[in-house]
Amino acid sequence: MLLDLLFPRRCLGCGRSGNYFCAACLNRLLLQPERICPICSQFSPGGLAHPGCRQKNSLDGLTSIFRYEGLIKKAIKKLKYKFITDLAADLTEALVSFCGEDKIFVNACRQAILVPIPLHSSRLRWRGFNQAALLGKMIAQNLDLKFMPDLLIRQKKTTPQFERDKKARYENLKGAFVVNKDSSFMIQDSSFMIFDDIFASGATLNEAAKTLKQAGARQVWGLALAR
Repeated sequence: MLLDLLFPRRCLGCGRSGNYFCAACLNRLLLQPERICPICSQFSPGGLAHPGCRQKNSLDGLTSIFRYEGLIKKAIKKLKYKFITDLAADLTEALVSFCGEDKIFVNACRQAILVPIPLHSSRLRWRGFNQAALLGKMIAQNLDLKFMPDLLIRQKKTTPQFERDKKARYENLKGAFVVNKDSSFMIQDSSFMIFDDIFASGATLNEAAKTLKQAGARQVWGLALAR
């Protein structure tokens, strides 16, 4: 309460005090105009993976809500690199308010377990928190999903992806994740929703999905705040 008085929250879009997204700026957030197959990135109704793509990859579908630009990009960067963790609640509220209208996504959520993409231990020590786990916990609470933040472990310290092409990104992520042995019994025939803040090439979500499928998962859907 005292912190709110000393450092009042202001809208990242217009500077109005109150929340990080005022009602007017929230309504102007740039939504993704269409759903895509998470493998080939071509249009697909509801974000379902195309049958042909699914044969060679592990994600069954993808829901990504916002375009990674403007206000959402600014908010994600402030969360990750300025460590403004209070932003997580506003980002969660924005995501849930829009994805609840997606019938295919809502159907994919039924009985799904939400799993955030883990950080490597060195990255976690540097940042002090995992933004995907922070957001994922709030999303799971809002959507009434079971939340398992420690199901996947990032065993491989990967190099930055932004300068790599799609093929190199997939290669860089190979073997990055393993299943936590203490929770492996939960995977067989279960459905999962893997969450990450940003979807770019799909390499991270697909590698995580492959790890879960190899351990016996029945269905793995991807969820990203922005693309």
